[in-house]
Amino acid sequence: MSSARNSIGGLETAMLTAAAVFALGVFIAPRLLVADAGRAAGLALVLVSLLVIAWTWEMARRATRVEGRNLPRALLRRGGWAGRAWLILLAFVETALAGQLLTTYAAMAAAIVLPGSSRLEIVVLIAAAAYTAARHRIEGLARAVFVAFLAAALMALLAFALLLARGEQLATVWPGPHLAAVPILNGAFDGLLLYGGSTAIVAFLPAHKSKGVPGVVSGTVLAFVLIAVAFAGTLATGGPNFVLTQVWPVVSALRTLVLASFVLNRFGLIVVLAWSAFALTFAAVHIWVATEYTCLAAGSDRWRGLVAFAAAALAVLVTTRLPSLAAFEGFARGVVVPAVFAVFIIWLVLAFVLTWRRPRQAES
Repeated sequence: MSSARNSIGGLETAMLTAAAVFALGVFIAPRLLVADAGRAAGLALVLVSLLVIAWTWEMARRATRVEGRNLPRALLRRGGWAGRAWLILLAFVETALAGQLLTTYAAMAAAIVLPGSSRLEIVVLIAAAAYTAARHRIEGLARAVFVAFLAAALMALLAFALLLARGEQLATVWPGPHLAAVPILNGAFDGLLLYGGSTAIVAFLPAHKSKGVPGVVSGTVLAFVLIAVAFAGTLATGGPNFVLTQVWPVVSALRTLVLASFVLNRFGLIVVLAWSAFALTFAAVHIWVATEYTCLAAGSDRWRGLVAFAAAALAVLVTTRLPSLAAFEGFARGVVVPAVFAVFIIWLVLAFVLTWRRPRQAES
């Protein structure tokens, strides 16, 4: 299996992890954060980010101590049919995450970037490109993701830094004078949408190879930096009211970015177009993970290409079940966030169980 022969380096691991995290909730999560926590939305974002980074570090550390090649394989050895059922369930979760991202990206692109195009056409194009990367082993996936995600990340960081530099509402990034714990905690909980993909790569770290730990942690930190700069740049553009009244607040902020010194003076629109790289890499990583879980549960990767195609097709099918942005936000808040929270907790418990070492009995 690809996970057994993982030969990618720390930097590639970091990019895979960042690609698996960034992009899912960036389109709508700022609205959820501001709606929950108001001026303290930034604190909620920092809180959930620190918790996820700590979770990633602990999971990565334990993944290198399992009695097996990685956490899923160790689970299969000790969990039997229950372990296989858990991996199949995770495969569906990963596919749903890919489908959700495709849904939001396609809705945004059809409304702003490619008006007149149908959502289904955009989804099929992105899903097909993601499938071509996901059907390979992890080395091929890492090469494809590294180039696309790195280029898009550098462009996005530049764009949001420019938004911050010229932001008229920069003061709203800082928490207001009246803070309350419950709204901040609610915002942090809904902020899990931003990190729904955090479990993707950490589970496949090779056992007994600690060099992967800084890779996945660095990838999660990189995703946090991108998310934080995007959130701050959006708030700085128009304040909390701007975030709440715009259908796509992050994209709307980017569209205001005009640089006369550029040959293409609509630099923000170029960044929005480049966002397809984030959608592609996110979908590719999660379709690959769904394929890997399924092949592990089946005990063979003979039909890897067909499984990857089925995962991509199922991700496309998800897009037809969420007809509107309101439906998507309700689904994200009521279904996806609790599901992501449950996956975080269950994986952490399983990691503790799989790495538990019973004390040896003293020799008589």
